[in-house]
Amino acid sequence: MRLFILTSSKFDLPRPVLCQKVLDIIELGLSSQQIHFYIVGDKLSDALLHLEQNNDAVTIIKQLEAEKLIKEVTNAIVIHFGAALKGSDQFPHYFIPLSDPTSNAHMSIFQKWSLRKSFKNYIQKSMATYAINEWAFNFLENKYKAYATKMQEAYLPITTIPRYEWVALADAKNKLTEGANYFLAFQPLEAFVEMLKEFSIFKKWQQTNMALVFIFENEIALKQAEALLVGYKFKESIVVHTIAAFDLSWLAATYAITFNNINFNKASIIEMAIQYDIPLLFNTTQGKQEPMPATWAGAGELFCFEEKGALSNHYKLYYKDEVYRQARARMGMDWLSTLYAAKKNAGLVQIPLALKS
Repeated sequence: MRLFILTSSKFDLPRPVLCQKVLDIIELGLSSQQIHFYIVGDKLSDALLHLEQNNDAVTIIKQLEAEKLIKEVTNAIVIHFGAALKGSDQFPHYFIPLSDPTSNAHMSIFQKWSLRKSFKNYIQKSMATYAINEWAFNFLENKYKAYATKMQEAYLPITTIPRYEWVALADAKNKLTEGANYFLAFQPLEAFVEMLKEFSIFKKWQQTNMALVFIFENEIALKQAEALLVGYKFKESIVVHTIAAFDLSWLAATYAITFNNINFNKASIIEMAIQYDIPLLFNTTQGKQEPMPATWAGAGELFCFEEKGALSNHYKLYYKDEVYRQARARMGMDWLSTLYAAKKNAGLVQIPLALKS
């Protein structure tokens, strides 16, 4: 069987996350002697390049080459995260959603309509649409009830993530914060100013070069954040980027990560951060986003970010108490190990071993 995995997507997906899921699929499927994997696309991670070099069952192929090849074969399957392969309609397609199609708050009405339409079409055309965690499954059930028969929860854990030596982590910090230790924040623009106020309290409490790195969903939010930073006292300790620039080394090198008003498109980032022994902090107020499932509560520390002094007090605690910080990271790892064990034993579809052509 030839398994074509498409590495492009119509939806806003961090490139490292998409490449990691491709890696997870292949590593779980290498135990089968019946599957040849075709990774379709370019701008691939080093891990995928190394995987191809070390496995005869893996081939990296360009989009146009894949479109030509699939017309010549008879036993193919397509897995994608929101993309199409011309000439493959006669073969089974499996769709794995990794984000809400309209999670970008700064889209126009037409853009949202177009992406929702594409998302529905991918579900309709799929042999099955697989939610790889309960969070994604809840979203699909609530938003796309008409296609319930197409949806299934599947088992696809994070397998092997890139490991960084201390030299690489130091290099990441040098590039990101000029060598300073930092907290990472996935934060909506509307909560940006309040988080800056809380960070100011922390900086005044402890004279430190600790930085705060914000990851925004798009360039519009980034530019607005830069404008709001004008005149901020600790501006030199604030770094802003978009998710498009996101690198896995940023996870591995951070002190802790705050997640505010997020949806399931951050689930894989959460899992990877835990595997890097990074403690996580979650806002209990999710706004309009799909609520985090109760089963995910053990992934990190939950509290209300809007409560005055809550964030600054947590920054102080994680900064001054390394034993506490490491203990919270271990709690996250214990939670993830338990989650994976439960999913594996639950009889869920295992990707790609259970796929049928």
